Amino acid sequence: MGIVKTSPLYLGKYVQCFYSVLSQERNDVVHRRLPDGTLDLVFNLGAAVTLSRDEVQFDKMPAVSLTGLYPDRSFLQYQDKVHLVGVVFQPGTAHLFINDSLEHIKASTIDAGDVFGHDIYNLPDQLNTFSSEIAKHRFLEQFLMKYVKPHKEDYHLQHIFDAVRQIHAAEGNLDIGVLHRQHLMSERNFRRKFVECVGMSPKQYAGIIRIKSFSKRYESSRATYSGILYELGYSDQSHFNKDFLRIAGTSPGIYFNQLHPIAERFIHLI
Repeated sequence: MGIVKTSPLYLGKYVQCFYSVLSQERNDVVHRRLPDGTLDLVFNLGAAVTLSRDEVQFDKMPAVSLTGLYPDRSFLQYQDKVHLVGVVFQPGTAHLFINDSLEHIKASTIDAGDVFGHDIYNLPDQLNTFSSEIAKHRFLEQFLMKYVKPHKEDYHLQHIFDAVRQIHAAEGNLDIGVLHRQHLMSERNFRRKFVECVGMSPKQYAGIIRIKSFSKRYESSRATYSGILYELGYSDQSHFNKDFLRIAGTSPGIYFNQLHPIAERFIHLI
């Protein structure tokens, strides 16, 4: 099972990347996916995919879905041949596509037709007319350009977008309490606007980015924990273990020992 990833040509402010997940072999795989703090628009061009929050009750994903913004891990079950084509929206601007607060769709997977209208159900057939995944991604970018809602320059939007970039630059290791002062907003208003634009609180988002940063570093090097934890601001491993368990649902040792190749690729996707 492989992943093809491309960057947007025109919508870089709004779209982080496009991706395709592909496998021509029959599969029976459960993929524990770490949260990314992003909203994805996903088109299923292959066999059915089911999703679970507890690895017990699995529900079929819609053929075209909006998914993500989960505060912790989710489980995807792939069966038979897999062909998913996805759009990862930029945190802080995804709400402009749906013209609503992301708070209403956080920690959920919904039918994208409820947001984009029934015309979006025609896209899987249109995507199948393109022979390459890159061509599919370019087609989706053209489609999404008409959904970028005209909006006035929003003082708060730019500050939230800048705060998201600060969190990424610090790999989640920063004092969330000072962000609102740096952006000249009250703590309450900053949190409210952050949830509206990103889909979760600043503290939740920074926690996800911190664990994801650790996972990327460790998976790439398989070095000892101590050096990575020090660079990410952890003073002791017990604090890290608690954070990892809260987000991944298991210990880091068990998670990485059982890491499926598709989960490994998703760690580096975003």
